[in-house]
Amino acid sequence: MDGANGPAPVEPADNARYLEAITSCGDQRPLVVAQPIYSCTGIKLLDKGAKFDSRILERLFGHSLAEPIDRCVASADAVRHKDLVARARELAAATPLLAHFESGLAAPADRLWSALASCPLPPAIAMRLTVARDTAAGVYEHLLKAAFIALFIGVRARFSGGDLQTLATAALLHDVGMMHVDPAPFEAEKALDAAGRRSLHAHPVTGQLIAQREPLLSPAIATAIAQHHERLDGTGYPRGLSSDAIGKFARVLMLVEIVLALLEHQRERPDLQLSLILRLNHRSFDAGLSAIVLAALPSLALNEGDTPGTGSEYQQVTTLFDAWPRLCGQMPPAAGDSAAAFIDARINRLRRWLADAGLGDPEAAVRAADGAPMVGAEMAGLTHETLWHVRQIAYDALHRWPGLSPDGPAAPSAARDWVSTASSVVDA
Repeated sequence: MDGANGPAPVEPADNARYLEAITSCGDQRPLVVAQPIYSCTGIKLLDKGAKFDSRILERLFGHSLAEPIDRCVASADAVRHKDLVARARELAAATPLLAHFESGLAAPADRLWSALASCPLPPAIAMRLTVARDTAAGVYEHLLKAAFIALFIGVRARFSGGDLQTLATAALLHDVGMMHVDPAPFEAEKALDAAGRRSLHAHPVTGQLIAQREPLLSPAIATAIAQHHERLDGTGYPRGLSSDAIGKFARVLMLVEIVLALLEHQRERPDLQLSLILRLNHRSFDAGLSAIVLAALPSLALNEGDTPGTGSEYQQVTTLFDAWPRLCGQMPPAAGDSAAAFIDARINRLRRWLADAGLGDPEAAVRAADGAPMVGAEMAGLTHETLWHVRQIAYDALHRWPGLSPDGPAAPSAARDWVSTASSVVDA
């Protein structure tokens, strides 16, 4: 069955994983119950003034709470604006690419830091960021770097002061939904399994719910969080939105996520990889905002010792591209086979992207790279990015049609065999 309607979010008020996090936060710093905590059925679980730590966790488990837990707990040491600014400054200075971005702003950098220092931060949201700071440092730092990058783009795009503040809060909250899922699948250096992919697809909607329940936050913040993994060409998630259906704040955040993915997971040459990704995927992102990021990158040059090449990744891409028409010839898809139509459309789109990037004739491009290190480096980057996209086609097909799994109930077909081939080749 096609799952295009999107994943069910994790209900943030009841999630056991977040309850564990916020109670463990109370083990590290004094937290108290600021207002009585009731279940939805009217049972008083904790009274005002009670100490809030992991010892009361069992009392909360199994209950749907009448009010979000963040509204019921207070700390004298909760995150404040000045804490956000101070730590974001440290992270930006310690990250070469972000430091380069800030150096290019000169005087307008004051607008960036001023927006972060005055963005909407209701007490419940400050508490949630406090929990991230104390129990999920990686998430907390990711959010702060996201706020910096988003504001850098917003300042360069001449957003108004009010829009910059809205954008700052949206960036600070864009991935809070990840605090409600098991982090283990995202820490391992391997492909996500089906459960991990479901969590990944659900986290923007969970974050949207968290923002929506705060009356002091603009609805635009919740919308931006929900859409930050969408793409203008409709290839994103969780709703597969496209074009004008995606708001301006989400258009910034989708670029922020690309920058951070490279900084946090790409060990070498994030500047080169970012340039390639934005040029290869120019239909996926807002052209004006992408141009801001591209213009801000340092001049690209190979570092001494770089050894660019395409090697095994190029062979994997070629194998997967060639496999699809061969399988369709062996097992012609039936009329109305939506999975086969989906895979065919995505592969053809990827081929068009490659042609736009100068890889319409990959063999000729490989020959052109011979003896030209910079061209070779770009070729390697393009091949790596292409392989990632092929992996996403297989993942997205499995998400929409779980029966395509080798262990699923679907009969052998071109779509099922190609997804199986893609998974085995990419994970080899």
